[in-house]
Amino acid sequence: MAKRRSKQPAPTAAAPPGPVIGVCADPPGDRRLLKTAARLAVDEELTFLEKPRVRGFEMLLVVTPKRLELRIVGGDKLLRGGRPVVVDASRLDVTSPAGRRLKQPIAKAVGLKRLRDIEEQPPAIIDATAGWGGDSFLLASLGCRILAVERQAIVATLLRDGALRAAAWRPQLFDQLTVLHCEAAPLLRRLTSARRAADADLPERLAHFLRPDVIYLDPMFPARSRLEAKPMRVLRRLAGDDDDASRLLAAARRVARHRVVVKRPLRAEALGDAEPTTAFKGKAVRYDVYVKP
Repeated sequence: MAKRRSKQPAPTAAAPPGPVIGVCADPPGDRRLLKTAARLAVDEELTFLEKPRVRGFEMLLVVTPKRLELRIVGGDKLLRGGRPVVVDASRLDVTSPAGRRLKQPIAKAVGLKRLRDIEEQPPAIIDATAGWGGDSFLLASLGCRILAVERQAIVATLLRDGALRAAAWRPQLFDQLTVLHCEAAPLLRRLTSARRAADADLPERLAHFLRPDVIYLDPMFPARSRLEAKPMRVLRRLAGDDDDASRLLAAARRVARHRVVVKRPLRAEALGDAEPTTAFKGKAVRYDVYVKP
């Protein structure tokens, strides 16, 4: 009698290896910048280069006199060359009447109604998928307290650099925007049982995020190849796709005091199984809102 073969599990596709990244200074002769680059390489566990080198590297994290840059020097032709990726809040319109109006979709989605109410009691919002921080900067400029959580180390480092430079010309951002490098889902699980900031591994000054008013999610959109802007393609290369977005939404709905907001492509299906309470549409995106009873 022929032996029955045990059914083997179908092989799963391995995740592509991450990019090889080096750290250097530009100009390379500046000793102060070289020291900063060397320290950054140790912190990020990356290769320190005394002089910029292209061969063997896909990206270079470059310390310059003005900012931190991510230069794409190899790999995908769609990403290579061109302008470096930087976090620059000055490119966002956060000062004009249009940029500060509370009737824009994202402001309505997180529940902002009157400037006086925001000034008296700024809502505490956790941006659990901060990325390059555009929405975090916008909400902070409207007066919200923002904890920008990013799990990819290089992205978090660039975001923190951008936040520090933004606070230099808008000092109020020092108190309104904090960048935290960690996985969002474990953080939210800790918040459900924490009674004080130390229990959730948060500095005491961030205690108001123990019970955040709003949790904001902007999971990675489906790839659009050449139509996708370079910073988003680089983010996808660094962080991959957010395959755990539905589980993160479920965790967020348990933690948020008032609502969870999910940014989605305009015509995409809602994230997860639950139907949003309401939605606010922009020109290219919409904001699904899950209001807690």
